[in-house]
Amino acid sequence: MPTNEQLETFLLVFVRCLSFFSIGPLFSDRNIPNPIKALAALATTFALYPTVAPEQMFLVPTLLGLLILLGRELLLGAALGLASDFVFQGIQMAGTLLGVQMGFSVVNVFDPSSASEVSVIGRMQQLLAVFLFLLVDGHHLFLRALAFSLHRVPPGGALSATALATAILPMAGTMFVTTIQVGAPILGALFLTDAALGFVARAVPQMNVFVVGIPVKIGVGLVLLVVTAPLFARLVTWHFQGLEGQLQALLGGI
Repeated sequence: MPTNEQLETFLLVFVRCLSFFSIGPLFSDRNIPNPIKALAALATTFALYPTVAPEQMFLVPTLLGLLILLGRELLLGAALGLASDFVFQGIQMAGTLLGVQMGFSVVNVFDPSSASEVSVIGRMQQLLAVFLFLLVDGHHLFLRALAFSLHRVPPGGALSATALATAILPMAGTMFVTTIQVGAPILGALFLTDAALGFVARAVPQMNVFVVGIPVKIGVGLVLLVVTAPLFARLVTWHFQGLEGQLQALLGGI
């Protein structure tokens, strides 16, 4: 029969995992039902709970104290999920920029998962990134990060919101670095295409460059997306491989 200390510790670990899955990539999509997220968090809790040392379990005498500890776990899990999602958001931002430059901005679709309009190219690249992430066993990375967080900050352990914000803010730059690295090759080629169309417009004033330029830029962009697919896969995989170290550095800075 589990004791009250064990039940409270289990609840704290569950809240941390649930917050992570609700904010982080893969499970944060609104198309995924909430019961599925809860079941994933529960299964992860059962897997990670045995790693908590008995001396790290304690009983909170008051309801207010328990709510404060649950708030800490909620904050820490959300911070880990947000830091894990920076790479995916950077990839989607790169796809959005590519869609605008290719002329796809007029065919943005409504995404029910984010309740906003998203670029077709951005959505496609984000889905490819999720596929690559699962292909390289990235989900194991999340499990290791959550397990490390339990050792670094035990359930109900002291947590400074200021230290957490100070540690996570530098990681936000990863999103913009990813955007530049993923989108730069094709954006540069599209810029040269615009320059070439400008020269054509000056050389042949009778040509309607606007009408001709749209299919040309779309064609160039699609061809380059196919040609640079191996580079995209290698670059995204490299970012995923460095994600575990970034999450450990985040926890080390708390």
